Amino acid sequence: MPYAILRFQKRKAGGVSAIERHNERKKEGYKSNPDIDLARIKGNYHLVRPPFTYRKEINHLIEQAGCKVRRDSVVMVETLITASPDFMTSLLPPEQREYFERAFTFISEKIGQQNIISATVHMDEKTPHMHLSFCPITKDNKLSAKLILGNQAQLSKWQTDFHKHMSGRWPELERGVSSMITKRKHIPVWLFKQAQRLDKQFDDINTALANINAFNAGKKRDKALELLSDWIPEAEKFTVQLKSVNNHIDSLEKAFSTESKITSDLRSKAYVSEEEAKKANAEVYRLKRQLEQHKHLLERVPPEVWEQLKNRKERGR
Repeated sequence: MPYAILRFQKRKAGGVSAIERHNERKKEGYKSNPDIDLARIKGNYHLVRPPFTYRKEINHLIEQAGCKVRRDSVVMVETLITASPDFMTSLLPPEQREYFERAFTFISEKIGQQNIISATVHMDEKTPHMHLSFCPITKDNKLSAKLILGNQAQLSKWQTDFHKHMSGRWPELERGVSSMITKRKHIPVWLFKQAQRLDKQFDDINTALANINAFNAGKKRDKALELLSDWIPEAEKFTVQLKSVNNHIDSLEKAFSTESKITSDLRSKAYVSEEEAKKANAEVYRLKRQLEQHKHLLERVPPEVWEQLKNRKERGR
């Protein structure tokens, strides 16, 4: 059961440049996102290419409209457009482009094409997707993401309208469960990717700790320290970040419990399948298991190793 996917993320001025570097592939390396295949970057393309930087484009649009801007104003909305992986990869390249062009038309009609800063399609990751960034300027020249995106009910209508627009061409696309029904909150994708990145180093760390006496011997000691000095800050950061979204996890678990009771009512509306709910539920518990795994590993690091790592960090400063 493939789904049409449309997601919004509000951005204040301070976060714009980082989004630009990612969307426009201006970074030299992408360790934070192992899904990016550098050999395939040349396959990326634009439906709207920004002539200048995002910040410069935003400033120009705001000045042109004469908008009032506060220090904490949302100056850009980043829109992620894609579909279920199996559906997207089943489309031939021309049809994939048609999918993004059709979605682009939908967004343009909603927010005004003149407000679109960039629309770039990424073909260098597992699932083709488009990042469409726009400055939230209303028809009466107000800078307000709230007026454009609306409240929870209006966001739900955005999703309904998007599905109607896209399924007019691909009837097999489903809308998915409204967040008004499930109260579902998203766990950030970067958190799953960070967990995967840490897991790749997990076996090496276990080996280093199993041979902890190696810390008393020359090269082996230095190698083990180097391995841990790279891994431990990331693992600690992962632990803190996961705790910060623990409420999201709890709300997901409650939502899935609720879904299991109402699935029969929703099935007639083609909103959700039990398989999709089970899959998402499994991801939640997998993330929790990874947290426990990394916490236990951190607890196994001896105090003297922590001290050496601390000294090495201070010397680095």
